[in-house]
Amino acid sequence: MVSYIQMDLITRSVSVLFSLIPAGDAAAFDELFLNYYPRLIAFARQYAKQQEAAEEIASDVLMKLWLKRAALNQVNKPEVYLYVSVKNAALNYLRSVKNQPSLVLDEPEVIEPASSTHPDQKELQSILQQAIAALPEQRRLIFKMIKEDGLKCRDVAEILDLSTRTVESQLYKAVKFLADRLSAYLGYNPQRPAKRKSLLLNVLMYCW
Repeated sequence: MVSYIQMDLITRSVSVLFSLIPAGDAAAFDELFLNYYPRLIAFARQYAKQQEAAEEIASDVLMKLWLKRAALNQVNKPEVYLYVSVKNAALNYLRSVKNQPSLVLDEPEVIEPASSTHPDQKELQSILQQAIAALPEQRRLIFKMIKEDGLKCRDVAEILDLSTRTVESQLYKAVKFLADRLSAYLGYNPQRPAKRKSLLLNVLMYCW
């Protein structure tokens, strides 16, 4: 998984890439594609629910970006622009599919008790991913956009048409839920608040 430091570098460079692409800089577009294509697929899949459709949506958005590259100089928030474009394309896809069922939550996976009181990092990563899958859909999406994609709360709020306060609240609830679900594996005692605070920090730092 991309570290926070690496993600910051990618986030800072997207504006530079957007300034180079309008002039036909294919290398800049390739860099943008490599950095964002996987993340845009994951984002589109939250709407389309199918990997193949999500890949097509992300690919189409990036290809249209290249074809209309002359207008990119007018984009003030490149990263937000990418995510909003994918969201709109995904919603258009859903409207175009006949008898499209309403969006439903993914079936959460059941977390089985760990055989060891000191799980290694690989095991902890697996447990964490199962816990993330059990989050409510919108909360899971917000958590992933911030913790995995490195977006800021205000940008996520703009992309999803939510208030920044709502995004911050959903992120807090997600982190609290994950800490509670992982407590059995990390020896957390709910009657010891000091350890709870330490757990919240250590789980996220340990797993990312």
